[in-house]
Amino acid sequence: MIKLGRKEKKIMKFLGVIIIFCLATIIQTIGGVVFAQEKGRYGQEIPGPNEVRIGGMGVVIPLGRILLIRRGLEYGAVKFTEAWTGKTGKEWHANYESYYQGDKSGDFSKKNVQFRRGKVIQTEGIFFGGHSWSLRTNIDIRCGPIRLAWSYKTFLSFRPSGKDPADYGIELSPTKWTDISEVNVFDQRLKWYRYDEKRDKFRIPIDQLWEDNEKK
Repeated sequence: MIKLGRKEKKIMKFLGVIIIFCLATIIQTIGGVVFAQEKGRYGQEIPGPNEVRIGGMGVVIPLGRILLIRRGLEYGAVKFTEAWTGKTGKEWHANYESYYQGDKSGDFSKKNVQFRRGKVIQTEGIFFGGHSWSLRTNIDIRCGPIRLAWSYKTFLSFRPSGKDPADYGIELSPTKWTDISEVNVFDQRLKWYRYDEKRDKFRIPIDQLWEDNEKK
């Protein structure tokens, strides 16, 4: 058996760490779960529980309220039902419901609406290259064929996860509605927003969301 000196042991230990890191990166890539966490988790101020926040990158909607999605003549609706922090304080979770109407009617009462209950999670991982990487992270909000990036607690991006900030033809409209039966995508009170890196963030109390239009 070859005996290694102290210097050789240190080199072998260092090489072992490098190999483990490389293997973890390869596994993440193959599995399709490599994710650079959204800027939101670490860079956003979380608004109050009854506030909507509009920004250039996306929209924050209160729990239990419906956020509408529009991509051309396709329509979707997302409602976050729960959001919580894990016991370790290093995991962030949310449950959601989504509805997708792709027949260009915008009618969510039809039987062809695609309904989904889903769960998303963010975790702290290895910090490398300016991003936090984790195998357990899943931030895709799925609404039919539309997938948009989520960030804790109830932030929905204008872009898919893993994509650079840009206009992907996605529009979002926050609403007061709590049930899909209330939704009317052609309601004149709705205001649609899309990606705009120059837009300053602003907040609106949910009970004042449609105040200007309701007074007209």
